[in-house]
Amino acid sequence: MSKLKPPLNKILFLLLFSISFVNQAQNIFDEKFEGCNTDRFATEKDAIEVRETNKDLIYVLANNLETENVKKIKGLLSFQIIVDLNGKSCLLSVDNDTNIPTKKLNLKEIIDQNLNWEKPTEKTSVIIAIMFNGASVEKKRIGMSSEKGFHQIK
Repeated sequence: MSKLKPPLNKILFLLLFSISFVNQAQNIFDEKFEGCNTDRFATEKDAIEVRETNKDLIYVLANNLETENVKKIKGLLSFQIIVDLNGKSCLLSVDNDTNIPTKKLNLKEIIDQNLNWEKPTEKTSVIIAIMFNGASVEKKRIGMSSEKGFHQIK
């Protein structure tokens, strides 16, 4: 999982196309998960504000998904993850435009139990899009601001 080939424009278009611009109940994506404390949080805007630890989302997925799913997954998978003040993840919503149903991926348990972050200064909503294309994978962080809407951040 090392080649990064899919064009950025295609990934951003697919992500922006799939995002519901109405932020209902603080969920960005239609597939919602329970159990996250959403009383108050910020969303990354124009820069990455919360950093993953040495085990990033791609590493966590590659090492916790069923081997068969890792080998055959293709398409765009977008995540909204709440990072609490201790750096713990809570998967809030997802948009799955891959060839594998969300239920078979067990994303909620994998992310909540295995993905850790550097401690943020405030609880933060992180949006990540991953394009799976055979042996290649490309990950993008997405920010959201009133001026730019949804856009890639670095």
